[in-house]
Amino acid sequence: LQNGTTARWLLQPNIARAFAAKMGMEAKVIERTYKLIAERVPVEFDPHNPAVLREIEEAHGLDENAIARADWIKPIERRRPGQRLDFLQLTVTNINQANKAIKGLTLAGRRVLVRKDYDEPKRCMRCQEYGHLAKDCKKTTDICANCAGMHPTTSCAVKNDPTQHRCANCAGEAHPAWDRACPSFLARTRALAARRADSGFRFYVTNNPETWITEEEELARAPPMPSLWPQM
Repeated sequence: LQNGTTARWLLQPNIARAFAAKMGMEAKVIERTYKLIAERVPVEFDPHNPAVLREIEEAHGLDENAIARADWIKPIERRRPGQRLDFLQLTVTNINQANKAIKGLTLAGRRVLVRKDYDEPKRCMRCQEYGHLAKDCKKTTDICANCAGMHPTTSCAVKNDPTQHRCANCAGEAHPAWDRACPSFLARTRALAARRADSGFRFYVTNNPETWITEEEELARAPPMPSLWPQM
């Protein structure tokens, strides 16, 4: 299945229907998707325009409809005034297409870094602690995700004032609990990523030897940074 030949055969509509019928009940054949993160994409990029996604596929040699969807990670209303770049999540329908996209994409005229997206730690929307969801929360008091105050996030009076933000998890000032740059969030995300079988590899590992190179090996092969004198 890693090569994709058998998977593509099974995903043909007539084959998929017959296979699901043999399985009985309400079985369905669903194609696996791969989540990628494109970093520092110009905010002018329109992720919900299918024509734009088709242009990207054609420009980078991807199969048509390889990019199933694209979404901004941070809600637009949470952007800073004057923000020009943001992170984008891409959903790709084939492991080989995902690896091709990881080599880099040009979005809205800017060459951007693309990487695998790992599972994120669960964070309770009620107490802001990690490891459980709000429906399973045992705390008796709500903690605000914006200022760490003892009130529901929805009733926060300083939600639009970044200078008043405070993280309930790391006690850091100037950022809220939902900030993806929070040290606590990053540490837990790294811990989850380390448990994956393909941890430490830039690409999704397949039978292609190009995907067997670890991130450390790739970093060692990179050319050294130019000295200050040549730049001057």
